[in-house]
Amino acid sequence: MALFPCLLSPVLWERIGNIPALSRLLQAYIDKGTQQILATQKLSGVLGVFQKLIASKANDHEGFHILQRLIENVPQNTLDEYLTQIFVLLFHRLQNSKTTKYIKSLLVFFFLFSYKYGPQTLVSLIDGIQPKMFAMVIERLIIPDLQKVSGQIERKICSVGMVKLLTEVPEIVDGCYSQFWAPLLQALIGLFELPEDDSIPDDEHFIEVDETPGYQSAYCQLIFAGKSEHDPINGAVHDVRLHLAYSLQKLSVAHPGKIPALIAASLVPEAAAHLSKYLQAANVALS
Repeated sequence: MALFPCLLSPVLWERIGNIPALSRLLQAYIDKGTQQILATQKLSGVLGVFQKLIASKANDHEGFHILQRLIENVPQNTLDEYLTQIFVLLFHRLQNSKTTKYIKSLLVFFFLFSYKYGPQTLVSLIDGIQPKMFAMVIERLIIPDLQKVSGQIERKICSVGMVKLLTEVPEIVDGCYSQFWAPLLQALIGLFELPEDDSIPDDEHFIEVDETPGYQSAYCQLIFAGKSEHDPINGAVHDVRLHLAYSLQKLSVAHPGKIPALIAASLVPEAAAHLSKYLQAANVALS
């Protein structure tokens, strides 16, 4: 850990070619040395790196990687004082410089947050920024853009986080956001069954130009230094379709008659047919 403070030096992160390797190293430190980072009060320095990266269209994904490692490793009560500021920063970037890559990364982060810290915490935190703001997140982000998420692990994270959102948040089940319950379920089934939406708006077909003038060396990954896939779910959910079926069955026990009626009235036939197959495969029925 002796080298860790040097890793947070802003000058290191100025060179574009350094960023992928520095990001991987910082993630490894977070995975292996979270307690030392907290004990030496370096968490704010790590968040400073995240803030710098998230402002860049070229490197925002690296910022999300670092933030996600913090969510995985740092207790929620330790991060609580920073969470509102983090979310405000994320929404500010979304409003002012939205790209498809950013939207995909943001969705994965939201659902990882839902999985690790709880979906109610996610909803309450966003609504704490602005009343009923989560309705806008559902209407303008989750439902229209969930299908754009790419990558097997990323889609799994979204699936597991979405199941928790559908089944563990009272406001969504029978509260102020209940009108979105069925559309969210349909979007989730679409994530399971429909091909990825890889469309990109015309105004995003550009070559990313670095803001830093002058020559900078590019990042060259060593042939034998491949990056292994990191799965935050880590075997906790083996089959997302069965996980949805079991979770809906548990929810239906708590709300007798409500869930089958919602599904019958609101899901399109194709989605309802897929859901019926999940329930049959899980050998459960909705009450």
